[in-house]
Amino acid sequence: MDPDAVAKAFVEHYYSTFDANRSSLANLYQDASMLTFEGQKIQGSANIVAKLTSLPFQQCQHSITTVDCQPSGPAGGMLVFVSGNLQLAGEQHALKFSQLFLFRSDMKWGTAVLVHVVYKMAEILTPPCLGSVKFQPHSNHPRHEHDNVWILLSR
Repeated sequence: MDPDAVAKAFVEHYYSTFDANRSSLANLYQDASMLTFEGQKIQGSANIVAKLTSLPFQQCQHSITTVDCQPSGPAGGMLVFVSGNLQLAGEQHALKFSQLFLFRSDMKWGTAVLVHVVYKMAEILTPPCLGSVKFQPHSNHPRHEHDNVWILLSR
């Protein structure tokens, strides 16, 4: 099967499930699975789902911008990088995010198992429930009229 088609099908399934019922993602993880969510390392299916279901928002909608993938290993594994927007209910502006998945196929059951997942937000306008950030010109970079180099600082 085409790796790009597999990656896109996986991404569609993952985010539609996340948006509808995060606890239903449990079957994609195992005890050895690890999620790094904004720098916090969480291991095991139950702990990962507990983290996802404890996020400070109940309703959201992911809009995927890019999906890049590479086959990984002889057992049908896949490395998938996703970027997109996360729209929270009641918020005017969407949040930008990126997520990296490493999964392997479970040939016995015909399913994918997430081995490692890394999630990062790239906040531009942040709703109060997730904290606040500000943009500042990069101080070590000479400014030019058409220069748009900025760095993100946490408050």
